[in-house]
Amino acid sequence: MQTPPYLNWTYLKVELSTATGLGDDVIHIHAGLALLLLVAWVLRRPPWDWRPWLVVLVAELINETYDMLQTAFPTGEARLGACIHDFWLTMLWPTVILLLFPRLVRRYPAAVEVEEVEADQAPV
Repeated sequence: MQTPPYLNWTYLKVELSTATGLGDDVIHIHAGLALLLLVAWVLRRPPWDWRPWLVVLVAELINETYDMLQTAFPTGEARLGACIHDFWLTMLWPTVILLLFPRLVRRYPAAVEVEEVEADQAPV
């Protein structure tokens, strides 16, 4: 028995691309950043902490492994080159944030402290 299309991850990705009008590349970039920020918020960690980055890495590895192995909806994503391309696009900005932002925070600590004080004083 074949899985219904609405339960297939590849089908859902194609539908998301169609509904938003965004290409696969743009969706990978946005998904990587959105997942990084969401996990950082859930874990109450800064986005440049290694834990949110690791979750994005694992999620993208699972996604690309699925793309390589699935056969129900052939999309051309099963090629190794396409998977490496998608992996690179998804991980680029989370990796830049992981590597660069800690240096910026150490370089400009006063700006971060002011934002933290303002956040503490904000009404809940």
